[in-house]
Amino acid sequence: LRAGEPVGPRRPSPPPAPDGDAFDLLAQEMGRAQDAAVTAVVQASQLFSSTGNEQKVEVFVNLARRLQSLVHREIQILDELEHEVEDPDLLKGLFHVDHLATRIRRHAENLAVLGGAVSRRQWSNPVTMTEVLRSAIAEVEQYPRVKLVPPMDGTLRGHAVADVIHLLAELVENATVFSAPHTQVLLRVQRVTAGLALEVEDRGLGMPDHEQNRMNALLSDPDQVNVAHLLQDGRIGLFVVSALARRHGIAVRLQSNIYGGTQAVLVLPQTLLGADPDAATAPGA
Repeated sequence: LRAGEPVGPRRPSPPPAPDGDAFDLLAQEMGRAQDAAVTAVVQASQLFSSTGNEQKVEVFVNLARRLQSLVHREIQILDELEHEVEDPDLLKGLFHVDHLATRIRRHAENLAVLGGAVSRRQWSNPVTMTEVLRSAIAEVEQYPRVKLVPPMDGTLRGHAVADVIHLLAELVENATVFSAPHTQVLLRVQRVTAGLALEVEDRGLGMPDHEQNRMNALLSDPDQVNVAHLLQDGRIGLFVVSALARRHGIAVRLQSNIYGGTQAVLVLPQTLLGADPDAATAPGA
């Protein structure tokens, strides 16, 4: 597509065998998700060159929703298989695919956020910050490098859980990508006057002052950014963080740390904080 070349038609997937098991069903769902991803990219490229902004946004969201639905079905099938399989090697492979599907879901949600859509993952009760942070880490490729620094007190109101998990995952992903693979990324929580401060700290090379200022400007005002340019460069993570943060009145800022790396700080306002932790539920409950 970048070279201006047409994309050839994909061969149709073979129909599932009549006596197929759950693994056959999973393979079918993954094939559908791949087909949907290819279709989304092709249609999006055509839209950006031929239609108005409102139609682009509407179709963008519809494509993202289709991907989310397919990946959600994959995750459900994987969860069922994980309860049925006893072989440790096979179970390890299933966990790996499950983690990959979770990351794909987040990237599909990125497309929906770009279109202004609200997450379909919803919680009715407050969720503990421990569970929120763990869920965010689970959506990151290099999750073994991330360390939670206790204590992690506090709860988050259900309506904000999905978006906070998402924006935290984007910040943690950035921290792992822009720091050496042998270093840790630290996650901290502390109460402050304005609410609850969350810190994502890496031991990377940091960033020049002018780049840090530019990123902080994006985080404070996503409207000033050319989304098309971000899409072309593949750098939509901080835009997604900015859009989600503004939706809930969350302040986000990048700053240098004493180790020469970068520290992302976000402050959850008091209005987002929930009730007593004993009454809170875990994500997915």
